[in-house]
Amino acid sequence: MQSRLIAFLFVGFVAGGVDQSSAVAQDKSEAAAPAPTSELKWKRIVRLTDGRTLISDGAIALDVEWAKPALPSDQKLPEASAKIIESYLTADLPNDFALSQLTRRGDQYAAPNNVTVNPIYVDYLRRMLPGSRVRLHTKGDADPIVIFLDGKAIGLLMPMKSANPPPQSG
Repeated sequence: MQSRLIAFLFVGFVAGGVDQSSAVAQDKSEAAAPAPTSELKWKRIVRLTDGRTLISDGAIALDVEWAKPALPSDQKLPEASAKIIESYLTADLPNDFALSQLTRRGDQYAAPNNVTVNPIYVDYLRRMLPGSRVRLHTKGDADPIVIFLDGKAIGLLMPMKSANPPPQSG
């Protein structure tokens, strides 16, 4: 229950007022918003207590050092948002995998633990970050995925609601 509440608060931070039904994970309809080749539309920024700044488009929050936004957002979020984000960035999450371990499943990517991710963000991360140095940590499909670069948490990504469930064995 607490993880769903925190996920709701996180999405409220990055999306800035979404309804409860889309708070836990991205809807498939949201996945089609930006074209895969376009740049993300950054909307909000938050300053962390360690001095870093994260920028968000509503589904991903990434350290500006790596996002390299063309036009930084001027909508700054309060300290309470920073504390929520920091709690995720420092969480001990059981599932750890590389970008290269994501497999295509229809119009989504799936992690080894079946958490699904929007290909727009996977492609963006692959373009912006040195893929061999990136690890993704997650707990489940209701929690943000923490993006690590060289062992340091640099961002969060909301998983998608799975439109393509994993194949059943048996």
